[in-house]
Amino acid sequence: METGRHAAPLASNAPRGVLHGNRTYLMSDEAGQVSDTHSISAGLDYPGVGPEHALWKDVGRVSYVAANDKEVLEAFRELTHMEGIMPALESAHALAHAKVLAPTMRPDQHIVVNLSGRGDKDIMTVAKIDGIEF
Repeated sequence: METGRHAAPLASNAPRGVLHGNRTYLMSDEAGQVSDTHSISAGLDYPGVGPEHALWKDVGRVSYVAANDKEVLEAFRELTHMEGIMPALESAHALAHAKVLAPTMRPDQHIVVNLSGRGDKDIMTVAKIDGIEF
């Protein structure tokens, strides 16, 4: 987030704007134009969010956080190596934050992370970053 290269308008308190006819939190520049985004996950590389997420943030129902590419790749690799489950990079964002939350919790508390999607679709992205050629 500190680099400005992200796709987390809810976690960065981005201003509201209109995108595709929807007034929502939006990654934008000083002139209000939609700005470039960056996420290691193609599914999260989008400058805006749906209206439900904007509302949930506004009413305090949900708090939104971000994970950087390094944290996401670490979570992806860790689950793949330890459990043999290759998460989608979108889900690896949630896993990265679960790793942050877990040490702050009591032993009787639990975390549930939904692993939506399949990580095999992302393996070429991870392999390229790791310098692996097929």
